[in-house]
Amino acid sequence: MEQTRVIDKSRGVLVAISGGADSVALLHYLVSNGYYCIAAHCNFHLRGDESDHDELFVRQYCDSLSVPLHVAQFDTKAYAQERKLSIEMAARELRYQWFFKIIEQEKLQGVAVAHHADDAAETFLLNLVRGTGIRGLTGMKPKAGRVLRPFLHYSRQDIELYCRAHKLKYVTDSTNASDAYTRNRIRHNVIPQLKTINPSFLATMRGNMEHLNQIFAMFDSQVKQLSKRAVVELDGQTLIAMEHIKQLPLSEPFIFELLFPKGFNSDVVRKIARCVDEERWGRIFFSPKYRAIVDRYNIVVVPRDKDVEDKEFDIEQDKLEMFTPIHLEIRQFPMPSDFKFSRDNNLAHFNADKLYFPLTLRRWRNGDTFRPLGMKGFKKLSDFFVDQKMSRVQKEDVWVLESGGEIMWIVGQRIDDRFKVVEGCKEVLEIRIVKE
Repeated sequence: MEQTRVIDKSRGVLVAISGGADSVALLHYLVSNGYYCIAAHCNFHLRGDESDHDELFVRQYCDSLSVPLHVAQFDTKAYAQERKLSIEMAARELRYQWFFKIIEQEKLQGVAVAHHADDAAETFLLNLVRGTGIRGLTGMKPKAGRVLRPFLHYSRQDIELYCRAHKLKYVTDSTNASDAYTRNRIRHNVIPQLKTINPSFLATMRGNMEHLNQIFAMFDSQVKQLSKRAVVELDGQTLIAMEHIKQLPLSEPFIFELLFPKGFNSDVVRKIARCVDEERWGRIFFSPKYRAIVDRYNIVVVPRDKDVEDKEFDIEQDKLEMFTPIHLEIRQFPMPSDFKFSRDNNLAHFNADKLYFPLTLRRWRNGDTFRPLGMKGFKKLSDFFVDQKMSRVQKEDVWVLESGGEIMWIVGQRIDDRFKVVEGCKEVLEIRIVKE
């Protein structure tokens, strides 16, 4: 068996070893051919005693090869729950974060993993089902940054033959037999059927992925050129200029490449592209961490803050400062004889005699009304925003302050006439927005 020359023999390499046939063969092959290896094993504690048995096997195997071994113990379920990840994604994050730390500590060239041709085909089909775009169909790379895959052109069958030829023992993960995981269902049910149709399925897939890689390289070059012209990062927002998007013969593939890294899936991108094509402005779309607003001039992508999006914040009468969701400084003082209204939108004064505590700070909602300072009638906030020529992004970021269920301040914009400081007022409440 010849490896694919992705590892520099003059430098040490970390080898990820689970104890399964693939990683056992990889470590054996590299050590037998004179590579300096340090091994790393992750105990994810997902299979009870079986996980501990695998760890013991790896320790004994590395001892037999005189290979230094690092072992990490992970509470994978707790990590997944804390970050709202699948177990598979949590395990992936944990192991690669740890691998890269060892690489830095030991000054190694990278981590060798035992991915093979079957894994590459499974990943292709997984990405096809998930809708990851053309990027996800280009397949695994023999070298991707510090991740090295020397066995990528060999099949699982080739590796098992290698193990038999060298009388290598290995452990079998019991979860590999379960169809609870999507990858396993593809492995057990889909790929065998494809191999009956085309016995050279893996070789055909390798050729397909190489062709897609070439096509993607050309497409990616165009995406990067478009990004230089059309994408601007400004104050934590990503602005994708509509004038450039509208010039494209097909906007959806480009929008997908720009938005997929921020978690927008293919279905959402399709809807965004339709809004662009049909000039339906003002629509908002969400990914787990971002929201995208399609306005007349830009697709605007801003981070979501789920902790504050729908939350209400109380301000008690004795509160002097708050930091979330807005940094405010608050003070109350007797009405001075020479009181003057503030002309600064970040500084507001209210007739404290009219207020009911606690005050409530919340996002504005459709249907909200208030009486703008100097007016006798009520106005919808949505109409007020139009008058102020506020963009959809600016509207989405508006907070309102309430007293007794009535809006007293469009924060940073306008106070309500009913709560203004008037002659005869005894106490004044002052609230200042602190700009960081």
